[in-house]
Amino acid sequence: MLTKINPYSFVDQDYIWMGEYSDGNHLSEYHYQTKKRGDFNTIRKESLIRFGLIGNGMRLYHEVLGGFFHLRGQIYEIVYKAGDKEYYLTGQSQLYNDVITYKDAEAWANFNQRDNTNFPSRVTAFNTGYKKSLKIDGINFNFKAIISVPCNNAPINLMVRIVADTDLDGKLVIKRNGTQVAEFKAPLRKGMGGQVMWYVRW
Repeated sequence: MLTKINPYSFVDQDYIWMGEYSDGNHLSEYHYQTKKRGDFNTIRKESLIRFGLIGNGMRLYHEVLGGFFHLRGQIYEIVYKAGDKEYYLTGQSQLYNDVITYKDAEAWANFNQRDNTNFPSRVTAFNTGYKKSLKIDGINFNFKAIISVPCNNAPINLMVRIVADTDLDGKLVIKRNGTQVAEFKAPLRKGMGGQVMWYVRW
């Protein structure tokens, strides 16, 4: 479904979320024919194989088995590297099915006016991703990865947040189609979160 569907929203909204199931069915933010809104809380997480966004000609999703991101036809991996050791935060033989989607929005109010009950608002970004707890070579990682798609033609960005149960003096590495495209110095202290925001390169 996500790999083949027409990558344009069919409602008056730039992007819609969609979850694809192993039995060939899917749940989307809106029903294609009725335009009725779907309920995110009814997603069958144990049956998901893909989850993400479609819109504006793009498919932006992750494979639930392994957590790899597929963004405009490119595959992205996330690795934490400490010394000679690489901890693959994506690519584990596990289900990354604790999915996340939300919208950023803003509203305006003029407090000099008498009626302040009507605040015009607009969506400023669409977000999708997941959170995952991993144990890799004896180290526990709490890991969150979110793709954010701004509505103002700004670059799409990837937010990565990591918490580990031990001190690590390492780097966060992002790979595209198996080739490293970004590296950030990212020392971690036990129990303290670290976060990186990266503008996605195609």
